[in-house]
Amino acid sequence: MHSPEEWHRHAGNNLNEAERTRRKAHEQCSTSRRTHEQTSQGQYTAFNDLQECMEKKVNNSCKMIELLRRREGSLVQSINLTAQTRSHLEMAHEAKDSPLRLCVWRLDRRSRRPRRELIKDRVEESLEAQKVQLIETQRKLADAIAKASECIASLERKLEQVRDDLSKKQQALSVDDMCLRSTMRTLLEKAPTAVQQGSGRHTPVVSREVAAAQQRSFKVAAVTLRDTAKNEDNRFDECIRLDHAALTQEAAAKALREKNSKLIQLCDGIAKMSATKAGQSLQDRINENQQMRSRLVHAIKETQEKIEHTKSTMSGTKSEMKSIQDPIKLCNSCNSARKYRAPGEHIEDPVSTHLAEHEMALFRSNEELRRTHQNEKASLSELRQRVENLQEDLSDKSEALRIDVSCLTNDSVQYQFSTRRGPGKEHDTFAKASARPRSAGSVRAGTMFVPSYDFTGSGRVPSSMR
Repeated sequence: MHSPEEWHRHAGNNLNEAERTRRKAHEQCSTSRRTHEQTSQGQYTAFNDLQECMEKKVNNSCKMIELLRRREGSLVQSINLTAQTRSHLEMAHEAKDSPLRLCVWRLDRRSRRPRRELIKDRVEESLEAQKVQLIETQRKLADAIAKASECIASLERKLEQVRDDLSKKQQALSVDDMCLRSTMRTLLEKAPTAVQQGSGRHTPVVSREVAAAQQRSFKVAAVTLRDTAKNEDNRFDECIRLDHAALTQEAAAKALREKNSKLIQLCDGIAKMSATKAGQSLQDRINENQQMRSRLVHAIKETQEKIEHTKSTMSGTKSEMKSIQDPIKLCNSCNSARKYRAPGEHIEDPVSTHLAEHEMALFRSNEELRRTHQNEKASLSELRQRVENLQEDLSDKSEALRIDVSCLTNDSVQYQFSTRRGPGKEHDTFAKASARPRSAGSVRAGTMFVPSYDFTGSGRVPSSMR
């Protein structure tokens, strides 16, 4: 059995232990409340910082997306403009095919001229120069088309890069925007509790160990934040570099388009100038040929007149030769009759002398007429040969003129490239083309041109040439 002192001591100890436990529990509750306040405040601060960081991230992403969208539209426009320029180059290249075929056809056509007309004149030189210039312009246009295609392919590759980067940033923006809305909702939920707990109270006292731990976490967070901020700056710089690279390619494409436009104008000017020069040389050659044909026609006419005059002279010579035969016969009969005179009368008297002189004069006149007749026949033969030569020359020049006019007129171009006819119908086709009204842009041949002449060899000049 215990004594009263032990009983009081034991009860006092229990009371003291209970008091100490209550104080310890009170301190623990105070510490828990401070921890709760600190945690709530820290979460609010952390969510607030996260909210600001995500808002900045979303804003940066929006700016980059807007920049990439503008660049995408600009690249699409540059590709369309460059493709349009390429189509213009292709049209200009194709437009040179018809003049080149015409030039080659003209050269081939003129190579079929008669032998004596195959000369290397100004027309031949201008056509060869036109052919070289057209081939050179087509080569330049083909190179420009290849460069334009390479530029379009490069722009399309850059557009693919921009679209890929834009797609990635849009996906990242959707994720960040969803996270931003979540943090905003959490922040709105935490904000009233943190404000209510923090109002009317002092800043909670943090223990030394907790403060040291917070300081170390702040330093680590600062280092990590600097690294991640650098990554974000690199991300933004990569977007700017991609935009600048695309801008550089667009500037190069614009310069190429301007260069190609100037090249198209230059090639068109060269083609028109060479075509004008060839057409003018053909017209000059036609005029020169017509003048020469006029001289030949005039020479044929004069030679034919001289042939007729020579024939008339020959007829007179034949008449004189016939008329001199009677005096010769008379002289011969007189001489024969005077041989039968009586022996005493058979003397050389003045009559005999005059008869002899008259007979000699007649023989000389007859010989002179015979030689004259032979000379007249030789002259007539030579005149006829000259007429034949002139007619052949005129025929060759008429054929050459017909070929040159067929090279010059638009109807012959339509005949060569737009229709199909047999080789035997070429002359009829040209005659019909010459009879048809020509377009306003065609060059007219001279009015003296006649497509063909039918020289039968009879020595007569057609009435159309007189």
